[in-house]
Amino acid sequence: MPAEASAFCPGHITAFFEIVEDRDPVRKGSRGAGLCITLGVRSRVKARQHSRQEVRVFLNREPLQRSTTEIAVGRLIGGAAYQVFVQMDSPLPVSQGFGLSGAGALSTVMAVNQALDLGLRPPQLVGIAHRAEVEAGTGLGDVVPQSQGGMDIRMEPGGPPHAQVKRLPQEMDLLLCTTGLPMKTKDVLGNASLAAKITAVGHRCIEEFVAAPTKENLFRLGQQFSLETGLASPRTRDAIEACKMYGMASMAMLGNAVFATGQLENLVTVLTPFGPRYRCGVDNKGARLV
Repeated sequence: MPAEASAFCPGHITAFFEIVEDRDPVRKGSRGAGLCITLGVRSRVKARQHSRQEVRVFLNREPLQRSTTEIAVGRLIGGAAYQVFVQMDSPLPVSQGFGLSGAGALSTVMAVNQALDLGLRPPQLVGIAHRAEVEAGTGLGDVVPQSQGGMDIRMEPGGPPHAQVKRLPQEMDLLLCTTGLPMKTKDVLGNASLAAKITAVGHRCIEEFVAAPTKENLFRLGQQFSLETGLASPRTRDAIEACKMYGMASMAMLGNAVFATGQLENLVTVLTPFGPRYRCGVDNKGARLV
């Protein structure tokens, strides 16, 4: 009989960031700031010893090929002959800046580690998920803060033991809204001139935020970052502007989406014309077995 285990990982929204390159994927990553959210990914795993290695990953019952999660599971089990089935579920859309690739990878390796009794410690699992994100090109800095929860300042890039993340617990009701088509992280980061602009603007935002790490500054600097880098589409800029009467809003990196806080019922009304909306809060617990 296969062993079973489940884990949940919060989504993560980055408000602004700078890219930090390194040949070592464990050291490569980003500095930045953002929020873990109560919507994320729950991964249910069935695993057992087998005659050959087989890893199958599904998201909301749809099969995924060579996903970040599959790469992470491959690194976790190495060449061992295990059969691993992973069912990931999330109410959020992918490639919209909600950190689902990192959430899927981290929740899955936690569940597989538990199901197969592999005995890896949490920092090792976080490192595997971070490396898978970097290698897949789906993210640079979600996984470490997702393991901790709260509002975060990513002071130093990479995965454990190199990453340094300052965790700042927050209580905040949030409204998410997608404003356009998905945005592929790999496409944005592969544009050299845009990546250089992101790093320059992001560095200034981080230095200012470190001096005064409030939620108001997170949204204000996030708006500044999205405008100065040119990442925000006209529709996303309009959505942010529409929220100003009832609260604060900024763009979720990297996606055609905004996150907002304030008078939620009024925010729902003003954001309805822009796209699907999702209510959530700040997750202060981080990734965990369930």
